[in-house]
Amino acid sequence: MKLKQTVLIMMAAALPLTSLAAASEAIPVTKDTGAVVAQNNRHDVTYRLSSTATPEQNKKLRSVANKTDRGTIEVVAPNADRYMDRKEVGVSPVDATTDHLKLVFPTVKSVSPVVEKTINTTIKKYVSKVQNDTQKLNEKDANKTNVIMYYDVKTDKNGIFSVLIHTYTMRDGDANGVNYVKGFTFNTTTGRQLSLYDLGGLNKKELVNAINNNQQVKDAVGADVSFDKMPTEFYTTEDYSVVIILQQDVDTIHSAGTVYVPVGNLRDRQNDVTK
Repeated sequence: MKLKQTVLIMMAAALPLTSLAAASEAIPVTKDTGAVVAQNNRHDVTYRLSSTATPEQNKKLRSVANKTDRGTIEVVAPNADRYMDRKEVGVSPVDATTDHLKLVFPTVKSVSPVVEKTINTTIKKYVSKVQNDTQKLNEKDANKTNVIMYYDVKTDKNGIFSVLIHTYTMRDGDANGVNYVKGFTFNTTTGRQLSLYDLGGLNKKELVNAINNNQQVKDAVGADVSFDKMPTEFYTTEDYSVVIILQQDVDTIHSAGTVYVPVGNLRDRQNDVTK
C-alpha cells in the first residue's frame, strides 16, 4: 500500500462501523487493553506503541506521540459568562490506546446537554471510523497499520468551536508516516457542524488565487497548484476567517507536509485574500 493510499483510511470512506464494545453502544472506542500498553510510560525508550513495528519505527511513533503531548491544546476552560451564554464550551482529552492505535481526541462540555451530545457524537463517530478502518486493515494485512491521533483547538470564541484532529499513520516496513488533518467547526449555540458553504463558500479558482497571493504558502506547496478535487477540510478563527487544509500526499507532495491556506472571511469578499 502506498502512502497516498494510507491517507484514505482517514478520509471517512463509507464503510459500516463495527464495535469492540457492546452492540448497544452507538459510538465504540477502544479501551486500554493488550500487552503493548501495559507499559505506562511511553516516554521510556523501551516503550512500544506497536507490537509488530521495528524498534526504529516505534521510536518514530513515540517521537510523534511525545510531540503531541507538548504541542496539543488539550484542556480549554471557558469563560463562565460566555459558557452560560453558549458562546464557549469546555474541552478535555479522551485517551484510548491499544496495540497499533494511540488515540487522543476531544470531548466537549456545554451548558446545553443537546449541544454537548451533538458535538461529541459527531467527533466520536469520526474517531470510531478511523479506529475500525485501521482494525479491519490489520485483520487482513501482514504489514500492520499504526495510527497516532491527537487534536488541536483552533477556536472556542464567539459561538464557534473549531478543532483539528490529526492522524499520523505508519505501516510496518515504511520509513516514514503520513499525516491527515480533519477539521470540525461547530456552532456552540445549536451544536450544528458548519460547512464551508455555511461560511460563505469557496471554489478552486479562489483557492488557487489565495495560494498565489501568499508567498509563504506558495513556497510551502513548492509548485504550480491545481486541484482535481476541491479540498474539503478547514478550520476557522474567532473572527470567522477560514483556513483551508491541503493534505499531505493528496493535495501536496509528501515533503511539503500539511499546508494551511488562509482565505479570509468568506462572507466579506472585499477583505478576502482570494481577491
